[in-house]
Amino acid sequence: MKFNSIITNIRTGFIFTLVLLMLVFLAFLKYSHMEHIKQTSNHYATLQHHLKSNRLREHEIIEYLEPLNFKPVSNHRKILDNAEEKIGGRGFELVDYEDDFYLLIHTPHFRVLFKDLNTYEKNYYGHILFGVLFIAFIFMYLWTIKALEPLKALKEEIQRFAHGDLDINCRSNKKDEIAQLANEFDNAVKKIALLISSRQLFLRTVMHELKTPIAKGRIVSELIDDEKQKSRLIIIFEKLNYQINDFAKIEEIVSNNYTVNMYRCSLKSIIDKSFEMLMLDNKENINIQSNSDKTINADMELIALAIKNLIDNALKYSLDTKVSIVVGEDKIDFISIGEKLPKPLEKYYKPFHNDTKSKNHGMGLGIYIVHSILEMHDMKLEYTYQDKQNIFSIVYFR
Repeated sequence: MKFNSIITNIRTGFIFTLVLLMLVFLAFLKYSHMEHIKQTSNHYATLQHHLKSNRLREHEIIEYLEPLNFKPVSNHRKILDNAEEKIGGRGFELVDYEDDFYLLIHTPHFRVLFKDLNTYEKNYYGHILFGVLFIAFIFMYLWTIKALEPLKALKEEIQRFAHGDLDINCRSNKKDEIAQLANEFDNAVKKIALLISSRQLFLRTVMHELKTPIAKGRIVSELIDDEKQKSRLIIIFEKLNYQINDFAKIEEIVSNNYTVNMYRCSLKSIIDKSFEMLMLDNKENINIQSNSDKTINADMELIALAIKNLIDNALKYSLDTKVSIVVGEDKIDFISIGEKLPKPLEKYYKPFHNDTKSKNHGMGLGIYIVHSILEMHDMKLEYTYQDKQNIFSIVYFR
């Protein structure tokens, strides 16, 4: 049971109040029954006073009480042994057996038991009041739960929105506070959807427009006679084209529009793919240590992009521009000499976190992209700092 839930708390409060109301009603029933017994006993005491004053014998008592709807009972032992004594007086006892009253007259010379056949009027106003309160209480509970039902629907819509579904509708025609909250959230979602749509349109337009001059530059570079310059230009344009494709992929990931293509692939092929994305002129600064033929279930393009970002960051911030990659059975470590991160790793999960005063600052998207990709794979990014080395680790569970 979730006690931090509003509906659960309301339900618990109603149950507690209902139990308390029933206990009060049971106490009232007991009190009413005792009052009824007391009034009946007073009536019996009057009869006993008459019998005692006139010193009636056993047969005279029977003759006196029979016309008053009292029936003599012969089986004293069965009733008296199992009856509950209610009120006793001098010379008489009032007992209850199987919801019937019995009057026991006893003297030093005889005992006689009578069954009371009279009907005594009871007060049922308390029962009626409890019934009305109970019905009103249940109606109030159902009305409250019904009034809170839009909260459940709103929660489901918010969960859909949190998972990237912008096509939600929370609007309500009601006038209560929940409806106002739902309408305000719906307005916010529409504005966010418009902003995201505008951003996607802008980015896609820019990337599309950039691809044309890059393609033309790539073609023109083929016409250069100097092979050295030609090779450099081709590498530059290919690197620009890779970066445009990476930006497009990143935009899809951030917008939750990317469909993950999971399949079994080796870590070696993933690392090779990341090197291909880096397009480094000099790979001598990267040292790979691997004694494992480990394969994982992953989207190769995405994991390679994550590794590419970690290598790129390690090279950029390393004091000796070197990075070691250690491939293990359960994780990959990216080790470089450098200063310790000034903030906890979780702070870098947010985009555009970088301090622009840093000489090597970028857009602050590297760790954010890596974290987003690993989340899609149920993997984890860890960070440790020891012996003046930054160690970023991709921990894979599959």
